[in-house]
This record gives sequence, C-alpha cells and structure tokens, in this order.
Amino acid sequence: MFNTDNSLLQQVKIVNCSGDTFNIDIKRDDLIDTLVSGNKWRKLKYNILAAQSKKNDTIITFGGAYSNHLVATAKAAALYDFKSIGIVRGEELNSDSNNTLSTCSSFGMKLVFVSREEYHLKDDKSYIEQLHIDFPNAFVIPEGGANFYGLTGCQEIWSELPKYYTDIVVAAGTGTTAAGILSGMPESMRLHVFSALKGNFMQKEILTKIDYGFHNSEFTELCASKLRVYPEDYFGGYGKYTQELLDFIRWSEQELALPLDQVYTAKAFFQLKRLLDRNKLNSEAKILFIHTGGLQGNSAF
Repeated sequence: MFNTDNSLLQQVKIVNCSGDTFNIDIKRDDLIDTLVSGNKWRKLKYNILAAQSKKNDTIITFGGAYSNHLVATAKAAALYDFKSIGIVRGEELNSDSNNTLSTCSSFGMKLVFVSREEYHLKDDKSYIEQLHIDFPNAFVIPEGGANFYGLTGCQEIWSELPKYYTDIVVAAGTGTTAAGILSGMPESMRLHVFSALKGNFMQKEILTKIDYGFHNSEFTELCASKLRVYPEDYFGGYGKYTQELLDFIRWSEQELALPLDQVYTAKAFFQLKRLLDRNKLNSEAKILFIHTGGLQGNSAF
C-alpha cells in the first residue's frame, strides 16, 4: 500500500484585503505519490483490495484525456499485478495525444477510445453488464473512483488529523472525497466544497453518495447542515483557466511553497482566498485545506 504518512501538514499565512492574517493548514495528500497522489490513492485503495479479494485479474475504469484518475489507476494496477483498461472519452485521441495518456500506456494500461455519446453510458447498468461479459474477470471502478469503496477510503483522512478545525476546504469533481470527509466530520465543523464544474448540482451529488452509503436520512440531513458548496463560476468551467489563474499558481508556489494544479486545487485555493478577502470567514477560524493532488496534469500547461 502507498504510505499516507507522507501526507504532511504545511502551514501557510494568508493576509486578506482587510489586513487580517489567517494561518491555514494544508493537508499535503499530493505527497503520497507523484502519480497516485491525493484523493486518487484514497479512492483506489479499497477498490483494489476488493479486486484482490474477488481474485480479479483486470481493472477497468474511465476518464478524460487529462484524467489524473486514469494515471493513478494505471500505476496502482501495475504495482498490484493487475492488467488495466482505461475507457477514454474522445474517439479522436490516441495514446500519444498527451503526456497523461502516454503515461497510462507506459504502465501497461490498454486505452480504449470511445465517442462522447458512448462515454455517457459509463454509469448505465446494461453498459457495465456488457463490460463484465466482455471481460469476465474484471473489476470495474467508476470514473474518479466514485463509489462506496472510494468514499470509505476518503473517510480515513480523519484518522490523520487533529480535531480542532472549524472549517475544512476541498475541491470536488465527483464529490466522493467531499462525501467521505463530510461523513466523518464532527458536528462543530463546516465543509467548504469548491466544485470544478459549473452548475448547482454538486451538493446533491455529495449528499446522494452519503445517503447511498449510510441509508440514513437523518444522518444525511445532519451532513447537509455542515456543507457549503460553491460552483465553478469564475474561470469558465471544468478544465478552463485564465492567465489570472496561472499567475496565482505561480504566486502560490513561489510565495507559499505550495504547488497547485490548474483544474482543482488552484481554483479551490483561489476561491478560498476570495472568501477571506470578503470576510466570509473570521480570522479566528481554524482552516484546513485538503490538497487532492493532480499535479501531473500541469505538464500539459
């Protein structure tokens, strides 16, 4: 297993527009591994254990052209002696289209490029059943590791943290990491989730995962009371960026010694700073930012 002891707490100081200083702890999950980093390993861990217990020999999963999850799965599968198949959105692509896909291929992952129409079937029951027919000894992991095994792995973050924080901050793509954190979070804390996608659906996604995992409506309502979700309403949507964001990434690395990726963590940290500038959190808040990794994707930029 990858060693989560590498995930250290780094403290940074942020001064807002009013001159208030905030001491923010960063949970450096990106240091778990260069590729199987951050929430990627946490979401894969119990999926891989399940595949081992079922004596599967192949792992199948899904992702886009720059998917951190695909790379992480390819490396983890190779290390644990699984064959791997990545179903990739975009039939015009090939394994040499970018560094992410070539890295997947270098770990032995067979890449299957499908149309966007077919890719939309990735959660369809009949489509998954057909995959099991075509690959009878395969274990299928949803896009981003977004299942109960992934949620369970993300809950383990709490075993590595002190419990005195008031506000936890995390980026979200599928909402699985947020659901795992939220389900283990003390009632006194709040979880701020910055979605990497446009639209006001992420809160429902997170709570649906909790409801599915725990089958307890009262618990789901309690989780909802601790949750604040912010859609991607500043940079244009998933995977989009501006020079302002790239400058912010450069500033964070140079001034805070904090590397960020342009799809998830940079946007989340930028939006956190906006909250501080707008005095939405007071200077007495004890804030933890969870770094969810994904730095390998920066090679494309």
